[in-house]
Amino acid sequence: MIRIAVCDDMPGYGDIFGNVIEKWARKKGIKIELKKYVSGEELMSDVEGTGYFHIVFLDIELEGGMDGIITATQIKEQYRDVCLVFVSQYDNYYKEVFGLHPFQYLEKPVMRKQLTECLEQALINCRCLQEVFVFRFKGITSSVRVREILYFESNKRMVRICMENGDKYMFYSKLDRVENILSKYNHLFLRIHKSYLVNAAQIFQYYPKYVIMRNKERLPVSTRQREYVMQNHMKCLERLC
Repeated sequence: MIRIAVCDDMPGYGDIFGNVIEKWARKKGIKIELKKYVSGEELMSDVEGTGYFHIVFLDIELEGGMDGIITATQIKEQYRDVCLVFVSQYDNYYKEVFGLHPFQYLEKPVMRKQLTECLEQALINCRCLQEVFVFRFKGITSSVRVREILYFESNKRMVRICMENGDKYMFYSKLDRVENILSKYNHLFLRIHKSYLVNAAQIFQYYPKYVIMRNKERLPVSTRQREYVMQNHMKCLERLC
């Protein structure tokens, strides 16, 4: 089941959004739990009481103590992987919301087609969060969440997985084979070097000769891969922002 929240203080707007979302879910055969709010305080109270929403549609210009940006900041502090969609009558908030890594930014009035397209993409994102990579080492089969992988590193016949929490795993394979397997996933992995295959979403900073991962580790970018890495890293940033 996918939990979806709509927070908008404009009279009737939440109901309009809700009707489109419910019709979309029925058509897709997806089970959802839809909740509607008129204030950031009301939404946060439910987040703290009942937990995680997969998708949140959030009006920026909420009246009261908490506007949409403050509300989004608090949600992100607890659940950084929430699929956050800002909704606004104005287009001058891009810089303010950029650091929150919103999934999308929709301008009012939002057309039905725009909303359903956004839902389709958000659904892919939600499924993406559940992807796992399975490997076998010394007779034991293990799996890790793909979104938590920083990078794969090859050394002769061994491949090492480096995770965002610092854990490391080893298994026998070739990096070419791992790259081929991951090409079928929703996550984007970039071959920055013959020895490194990195999760593009885990790149903190990109430089022509190296990348800095979110754990502050610096990995080399080979000369032949620089143009490829730059182009595909930009595509990933567009997808995330």
